[in-house]
Amino acid sequence: MDFKKILGILLIILGIIFAVYPLYSAQAVSWIAGICLIVFGFASIIDGFSVWSMMAHVSLLDILFGIFAILLGILFIYKIDALSFLVAYQFYLIAFVLIFVGIFGIFFALDSISRIVSVLVLVLGIVAVYLAFTSLAQPLYVAIIVGICLIMEGILFLASGIAESN
Repeated sequence: MDFKKILGILLIILGIIFAVYPLYSAQAVSWIAGICLIVFGFASIIDGFSVWSMMAHVSLLDILFGIFAILLGILFIYKIDALSFLVAYQFYLIAFVLIFVGIFGIFFALDSISRIVSVLVLVLGIVAVYLAFTSLAQPLYVAIIVGICLIMEGILFLASGIAESN
């Protein structure tokens, strides 16, 4: 079986699991992210101590970064839903950029069409802030949306694998 077909089937199955069991799948993502951050944190601390004699300032940053990663990993395992946390802050980042570009475009646009587009970009930035707040407030919706996106991506991979084999 072709790689794209196998990947498509796996993505569809994973998407169905995310859409049907959003609470468990979001918790699984949090645990996986938490464990990875904790392991990365310990590796960063060990790396920091291993080169302490050569570069103390870089080692100190490495150790502090490792401690921060461990703390964030523990939070992901026990307190914070990693999926909604990461998606929400991506929305906040996108919203900040859209709002900045929209305001910048309103003040410095050369023609009226550019000003109208800048107003629309500003409105889209405000909508992105709302989506960020919603994804933090209701993490189950984020898991369902991720599941639907995984299903669509799986269908795309499966269709392209079938098209290549014909």
